[in-house]
Order: sequence, then C-alpha cells, then structure tokens
Amino acid sequence: MAETQFKKGQTAGAGNRRYDPLGTIKVKDGELRIKFTDDAPYPAARWKPVARVVWEAAHGPIPPGHVVRFKDGKKTLALEEITLDRLECVTKAENMRKNSYWRNYPREVGELIQLKGRLTRQINKRTRSAA
Repeated sequence: MAETQFKKGQTAGAGNRRYDPLGTIKVKDGELRIKFTDDAPYPAARWKPVARVVWEAAHGPIPPGHVVRFKDGKKTLALEEITLDRLECVTKAENMRKNSYWRNYPREVGELIQLKGRLTRQINKRTRSAA
C-alpha cells in the first residue's frame, strides 16, 4: 500500500492544473494579489496584496492595528501604477472612517442605509421565528 500513496509535496490531477507558481499575480476581491509562499497552512494565506508588498519593501513591516490603503482617488489594478505615492498607512479606525457611508454619501442616504438595515433585521427575525 505504501507504494501507491502520495509522497510529500506531490500533486496529481486537478491539483496540478490549479497550481499557481510563486510570483503569480491575480485580482481577488477587487485588489491585485501576489503569491509569495506555498507553505501557508491554508490557500488564502499564500497570497498578499501587491500594495502591502510595495509598502513593506520601502518601510518595513506594517505596525499592528494599521493597514495599507490607496489614497482617495488613486486606486488601480495596473501593477506598474502601484507606487508609494499612491499608498498610505493608516490605523484601522481611520480606514473605517474613510470608508464610512456617512463620509461618502449625503446624510439622507446614510439614514436610508441605516433604516434598510433595521428593516432587514426585523424581517429576518420574523422569518426565522416563523420557520
């Protein structure tokens, strides 16, 4: 039986077809990501955002509680356009404020978004209790 078992690091079939070599770049969740390792315990941990790689190459590790993001209006999916002048390192709290619908929409639209959320929660609550 041992003769027919897979050896460590060996893949076959669909695993070979789906394998991406190190350095592969692809778009995932609206951002450019690069494969940097094969040794991560799960597939998603094998990829890093290119913007993060560019920032860390110039400034070192990102401090805990911070994220690298594109400056307002500078987001791109073109690899050669991801440069330091388009990036900023901000706290997670500041990133949340910059992405808030209160900042991006008029007050009336923000109130409508909240109202829709309230209605959805009530509908879901009643749907679950009826089932």
